[in-house]
Amino acid sequence: MRFKWAPQAARLLNGVFCVYKPEGMPEKVLRQKIQANLARDLNALPCYKYERVKKKSTEYQTKEYSDDLNESFQLQPSTEEGHSSYFTPTVTTLPSVCEDISEHRLVLGDRYLLEDFRISYVAGLHHKSSGIVVCGIGSATRNKVPLLKSAQFLRVYHVKGRFGYCTHDFSPDGPLIERTTFHHINKVLVDKVCASIQANHQKQLFEYAGVHPQSNEAYQMACRGLVRPDTSDTPPMIYGVKCIHFDLPDITLEIHAINEESVYLSKIIHDLGLRLKSSAVCPQVRRIRHGHFTVESALLRKDWKLESILDNIKLCEEYTKPDKLVSDFNIEQSSDDVKLLPQSISSEISQKSLAEKCDLESHTLQKVNNLS
Repeated sequence: MRFKWAPQAARLLNGVFCVYKPEGMPEKVLRQKIQANLARDLNALPCYKYERVKKKSTEYQTKEYSDDLNESFQLQPSTEEGHSSYFTPTVTTLPSVCEDISEHRLVLGDRYLLEDFRISYVAGLHHKSSGIVVCGIGSATRNKVPLLKSAQFLRVYHVKGRFGYCTHDFSPDGPLIERTTFHHINKVLVDKVCASIQANHQKQLFEYAGVHPQSNEAYQMACRGLVRPDTSDTPPMIYGVKCIHFDLPDITLEIHAINEESVYLSKIIHDLGLRLKSSAVCPQVRRIRHGHFTVESALLRKDWKLESILDNIKLCEEYTKPDKLVSDFNIEQSSDDVKLLPQSISSEISQKSLAEKCDLESHTLQKVNNLS
């Protein structure tokens, strides 16, 4: 066990972490399960003044995990030298030391409740979808999460489709409207329709960015990188659609989008079937990347625990640095765009770029002196 005092661990729960949401779990249930696991793990540690940790050794026990709040703390390997067994940490109050019975845990109850953990999402997911969900906890819900939202990072999805069916809600479980043939469809036709969908959305990028497509501002924006909408209130924008798997009647599309929703991605599969003189439903929507956050850095359901979340917060600090929040332009080429950012970020970026220029000048002068 890494911590011996619960408030010490609770103070570290401030930052951004990434979890993998399973299919069929609503956002509210996801938040409650994380809060329940954190409260369970913190309450298993000493929370009050007169509490200590008692180690109960057992030689043959297996590790188990459950989301049940009444289950005891998970077994951890013993840290004592010469022992390979596991111990179950149990909190006890020493009666000989406790001066006031009102400070006993049986009187005060658990110190940490679900409402003590404030968790917010950068971009949520539909309950039928699965994939990466970037969360903020503690003070990060007020500073880092709004910055990540304003950065408008590109999100990548793997969307599965199945030809031959048409339903009311674009899902295979919805009320069936009709069945159609699909044997005339091939991958070349699917690629053509995907390219057409991508081209139609790219024409609207400059309009939603607030510039004319044939203007000099549009050219400068295109030179700096990906053209993004100026606000998050715009309709969903598709930046890339590609068929990565084709096996009739099933296909898989890789979609890069901003301001999208899972229902809109399912509708793309439906429109794809109609344009191919058939019909299609969407069995699965899976988010595999959100900006710099990937599947490899996301926590699975079995890892939604105190120590794993703290490790993931430290890992995700690299993705929330000021240089990671800036996109689509080179700071050395354009200094006016830095002023558009929040003051806390722009000042750090300006200082960093100035330091890099000073280092470059000193290195150049040193080379000139060596030559002379």
